[in-house]
Amino acid sequence: MERRKLNRRDFLRLSAAAATGVVVAACAPATPQIVEVEKEVPVEKEVVRTVEVEKVVEKVVTPTPRPAPERVTVNYWGHAFMPRVKLDRVYIEQFMEENPHITVVYENPGDWSNKLLTSLAAGVGPDLFAEWNAYIGIYYYQGMIVPVDFTSFGMDEAEFMDLYIEPENTLQGATFEGKLYGIPNELSIYAFHTNNKLWEEAGLDPVADAPKTWEDLAVIEEKLIKRDSSGKLVQRGFIFGWEYSGWMFLQWGAMLRQLGGSELSEDLHTCTINTPEAAKVMQYWKDWVEREGGPQYPTDQSVPQTGTVASWAHTGSWARPGLLEAGIEYTVHPVPRWKDAVNNNGFDTYAYFHMVNAKSPDPVKRAAWQLAWFLDSHPVRYLDSTGLLQPQKKV
Repeated sequence: MERRKLNRRDFLRLSAAAATGVVVAACAPATPQIVEVEKEVPVEKEVVRTVEVEKVVEKVVTPTPRPAPERVTVNYWGHAFMPRVKLDRVYIEQFMEENPHITVVYENPGDWSNKLLTSLAAGVGPDLFAEWNAYIGIYYYQGMIVPVDFTSFGMDEAEFMDLYIEPENTLQGATFEGKLYGIPNELSIYAFHTNNKLWEEAGLDPVADAPKTWEDLAVIEEKLIKRDSSGKLVQRGFIFGWEYSGWMFLQWGAMLRQLGGSELSEDLHTCTINTPEAAKVMQYWKDWVEREGGPQYPTDQSVPQTGTVASWAHTGSWARPGLLEAGIEYTVHPVPRWKDAVNNNGFDTYAYFHMVNAKSPDPVKRAAWQLAWFLDSHPVRYLDSTGLLQPQKKV
């Protein structure tokens, strides 16, 4: 006998037929007769449920490689103040290590200001340079320099300005029509210095006897001057920095303004030094020359290091390394005022600023500003090692 496997449909159909047969048998007469009736029974529909399973697949994102920075060379000129040059070279090497796409060529030309101005005018000057603000006006009006690119060192203008003490004053020398054209890497002002040993040898206290007025200085100076048996001057009592006209401007003009005078009219168009105030200052300088025996001696800023000058007023904080190396013990005082002074000002403040050449290519300009800020973001180290003051709050 062949055995068949029933599927579900067949099973239901046969089950229904059997049930029908039972019902018929119950109603039939005595002679039973089986009648097979095929009846269509609704078949339960199979329910097919589709379950969507969300498969979480970790998406691996491969970053798009950035193009390598363009290789650039920045030609940088700085004036040859050797304590600064030495430290500059340390930081320039560090800068190039951190920015391998930037090469810095550092030079310290002689005849600094003249060579720099000439080279910029000829269009062959350096990309980055540092010069004092006596020349910045020329650079600006000749279109030789560009405004500071604050974004090149990751700041906006407000953040940068907030780093400095009184930026409206300390950064004024490089500001034109509301825009800053340089980063200060040296803020300087002359002060009155005493060689303590020479003052004490003359019976003077270098602190208590320091002159408050120009008139007082003229009297004290006579006690500090020394001559040999032949009358030759061997020790200066006091020296101005008259050798260079720029130094004289910072001193002579400030003495004039103490008296209420000025070199120029308010509109800056007329020379106004033919005044009683200007004549008084000029007479003082003439008398000083006669006291010190004539202008034949040098007044370079290194002269106080020789130990033959008792007092001077044409150096600032940058003189410190040289004086210490020479073993000069000194004290710093405010410069004198006139007894009848109208304005209580000292000598003029000036500053060297890092500036960028307008003719340099844009990628070089950006790299130059990055280098400038890298050098000028270590003000404490520069003050300690070189005596140069950068007017940042952190100092």
